[in-house]
Amino acid sequence: MGNTRSVDDYQQGPGSEDDRKPVEEDDSQTTLGGEDSPQEAEREIEESHDEYADEVQITDKQAKDMQERRENVVDSLKDEGMEIEEDHIYGSVMQGTMTGPLDEDSDVDVMVVLDADEHGQWAKGENGPRNALNAVKRKLEKKYPNQEVKVDRSVVAVKFSDFTVEVAPAFRYSNVRNPENPTDNVTIGGMTVPIQPATADDPSNGYAIPDTYGEQSWVGTDPRKAQSMYNAVNENNNGKLQKVAVAAKNWNEENGKPVDSYHMVMMSYKYFQSNDAPSNASTQEHMSKFMRKLPQYVNEETREPVYHERIDKGMSDKDRRKAAKKAYKASEKIEEAERLKKQGKTEEAKEKYREVYGDKFK
Repeated sequence: MGNTRSVDDYQQGPGSEDDRKPVEEDDSQTTLGGEDSPQEAEREIEESHDEYADEVQITDKQAKDMQERRENVVDSLKDEGMEIEEDHIYGSVMQGTMTGPLDEDSDVDVMVVLDADEHGQWAKGENGPRNALNAVKRKLEKKYPNQEVKVDRSVVAVKFSDFTVEVAPAFRYSNVRNPENPTDNVTIGGMTVPIQPATADDPSNGYAIPDTYGEQSWVGTDPRKAQSMYNAVNENNNGKLQKVAVAAKNWNEENGKPVDSYHMVMMSYKYFQSNDAPSNASTQEHMSKFMRKLPQYVNEETREPVYHERIDKGMSDKDRRKAAKKAYKASEKIEEAERLKKQGKTEEAKEKYREVYGDKFK
């Protein structure tokens, strides 16, 4: 095989694209033994990639059902006396990266911004984030007595038979007590101090949700700004970001979710923000390029676009090694598929792609 790096190479840290042998180009116009020309194979396999990226997404009806269920859950909280200033759907449904088929592990995310005057005991009080989560949980248990309702880190999850609604209680950032300003730890003169990345937005312009890991502090977030930035990158790349993110998420789910779904989407976003993504490339080119870069991305830090907080900080070294190994194996198969395509072996190439993406790849 043309790949000369080992799994251990990737687990030791990022490598550059130059560390790997490129797929050799074959401009031959001839065919052998009934094989397609490279151009014919290219066209057919490009169609397969586009169809696959569309096929693995949820249907419009499923998206509508998730939207309606989310609205019902928010209305239930209002019925139970919660004063909600505004609510925002965010995450994969808003991004268009939700993959099917839906099941109870599929989730729609909603942030409910609470009125600080009415619910100041959570915004300003000690243990406010935990108390807010527990209050949301109690109210939803009352409205949905036949469903499993639980606190899951920074959200309250209501598990239905077809999918889960996850509710994140929030306040405006300026209204909460001692909010955790998104920062990185930097060592200066032997001392470790938290410093906000210079290019990050001011969190006071956004919202605060319970800290994902501690739940005893509020941490800045701004899903509307993040979605706007995501949409801009997607539009600037003719919708290819969404297709790559959907394909990458489906690969992740087919392989036991070695990384968090949001982490995978943000690695796709990172790819299009970097010099790794060639301009005006096809869906197939972007998907293959991303999958070949994925082992490197898994070993690098990944940050959300607004406050530049690390998304991968919860991964253990063991989890990272496991994810890198799976990504490396997928990248090897992608390289083999690319070689077969260049040789005009369309069906053999598709079979190799199918080993990566699953049976939905046709």
